[in-house]
Amino acid sequence: MDISLLKHLGNLDQIAGIREVTLQGGRGSGMRLAEFYNAAGLRFSIMPDRGMDLLDLSYKGINLSFQTKNGAVSPFAFSPKNGEFTAQWSGGALVTCGLDHVGGHSETGETFPTHGRISYTPAKTFGVKTFWDESTYRLRAEGDIHQTRMYGRHLGLNRTVETELYGKSIVIRDVITNYEGTEEPFMLLYHCNFGYPLLQADSQFAFSDADILPLNDRSKDPTTMTAPIDGQSEELYFFRTKEERAYGVLYNRKLGLGVYVAFDTRHLPHFLQWKLMKSHDYVLAIEPCNTLGLSREETAARGAMPTLAPYSSIEIALEIGVLDGEDEINAFLKTHHAKETV
Repeated sequence: MDISLLKHLGNLDQIAGIREVTLQGGRGSGMRLAEFYNAAGLRFSIMPDRGMDLLDLSYKGINLSFQTKNGAVSPFAFSPKNGEFTAQWSGGALVTCGLDHVGGHSETGETFPTHGRISYTPAKTFGVKTFWDESTYRLRAEGDIHQTRMYGRHLGLNRTVETELYGKSIVIRDVITNYEGTEEPFMLLYHCNFGYPLLQADSQFAFSDADILPLNDRSKDPTTMTAPIDGQSEELYFFRTKEERAYGVLYNRKLGLGVYVAFDTRHLPHFLQWKLMKSHDYVLAIEPCNTLGLSREETAARGAMPTLAPYSSIEIALEIGVLDGEDEINAFLKTHHAKETV
């Protein structure tokens, strides 16, 4: 532990800690939040009742994440009915999509709602702790989420979310397990959503080496942002990564701030970019995934469906981090050879 630091404090909660609260009012009433804050100025909230996803994210008082008009929505308001997704999706710094489906609504023998059900599944167990690990003070949450179906799948997600006393990044570690005696398809996408004021006309997007496939006619340039435009349509890009560790980074030199998403490509070989410059729905999303981001039947038809062997597990790590100032932005782009133009 840092004894010199502790001598300055009556309680470490003065500068870093985790507060567990319950929302009151609105569509998220009754939902639990675990609010993290640290001495670097990093703040974020975990929703144990929503698959341990991240709602808000800020740095030194500056918001980084995007939330939809719906705001925080309780899992008890969830409906798998086709067409209901946009009326209940909260957005947030991280929305986990899967584990049985990540694309648009699908009816293939059973109902697969848009982006799956895991984000609307409360953690069966959940706990937080802060502790000294030698000289490092860690803030950590851990829980288990189970996606089950009678006569069918049982996929488990053990999630650990962690930052440090002076940390400017969040590390999400997931262990996904097939608890059934048969091979099970699984689809996974991490929907990381960023918004104003980080996202503005001055913002730029850069990425590690990848082949890029535009997914609609409007998709012309994933790197340059604009101011909000009334009625603007979405742009979608598919990135097939070429490195063992891949990155997408959104940065604003005028603001002197950036945020990156980093991940190993062994189990997440691709990522999507969702760029929506529409007024009131103004968002840039970086979405590492293990599939093509398509529906369940399209993925299976292409022979691209990942599977988990009986009683097997895989481990996945995802990092969301902040770049503070021009020097850190430039160093990140140089060190990771991030491309700023297509």
